[in-house]
Amino acid sequence: MIIFSLKQCLKAHNFEYFSINSTTSTMDDAKLKINSLNKNLIVISNKQTKGRGRRGNKWVSHLGNIYCSIALLINIPNDKLFKLAILTSVAIKNSLEHIGLVDILFKWPNDVFCCDKKIAGIIQETYLNKVEKQIIIIGVGINYLSSPSNNTYKTTFIKEYVKDISREQYIEIFFNYFFKYFDEFLLNKNSFFINEYNKLQMFLNKKIKIQIDKNKIIKGHYMGINNDGSLILMKNNKKLSIYSGQILL
Repeated sequence: MIIFSLKQCLKAHNFEYFSINSTTSTMDDAKLKINSLNKNLIVISNKQTKGRGRRGNKWVSHLGNIYCSIALLINIPNDKLFKLAILTSVAIKNSLEHIGLVDILFKWPNDVFCCDKKIAGIIQETYLNKVEKQIIIIGVGINYLSSPSNNTYKTTFIKEYVKDISREQYIEIFFNYFFKYFDEFLLNKNSFFINEYNKLQMFLNKKIKIQIDKNKIIKGHYMGINNDGSLILMKNNKKLSIYSGQILL
């Protein structure tokens, strides 16, 4: 794949770009900026002091990693929203492979693992602005320089495997892949990244436990992903569609 400069990618797709050293949350920054600029944009930071993950979890945001929010003015049906998270996940995976990382899998719904260790995660928020336009913000966290310790799962980071790729070079590679799949999504040519996401699921065809909420855990056989992004779980010979939850490691 030919890698274009970030400036070329942004100009071709008419995106604004904001790079800052530290912020409370790129998600909050992106929301403020897109409401005032009324234009697709990207906010990226070296550090966050109040980063957030899925289900209200705190996203530990050490200096030197990649914290990014992609804000989109785009009107799409709710049943297709999950495809944006999927194409972003596949862009992360292929950009990591581009620089030499291997053994990369997806953990439903929004995590990316390398060698059985979490290296990246995604959060997605959708809302209507003051003039009832749909806004979608995709938050991306990629461990570049370090990774936070976690009692639930192991973590890793890019520099653990690759020494000669700078943070800026990797960001450029990631956005080349992101815009490639974003274009395919807009043209409804999205079978590649959906198939890629589906076949590279952690625990596929294995027994799993899913934490639905604080008081509910479901066990079953993981059969794959539905067209609407929900997880297919076989339990007592019945197929269940799980729309929200966390696979327990």
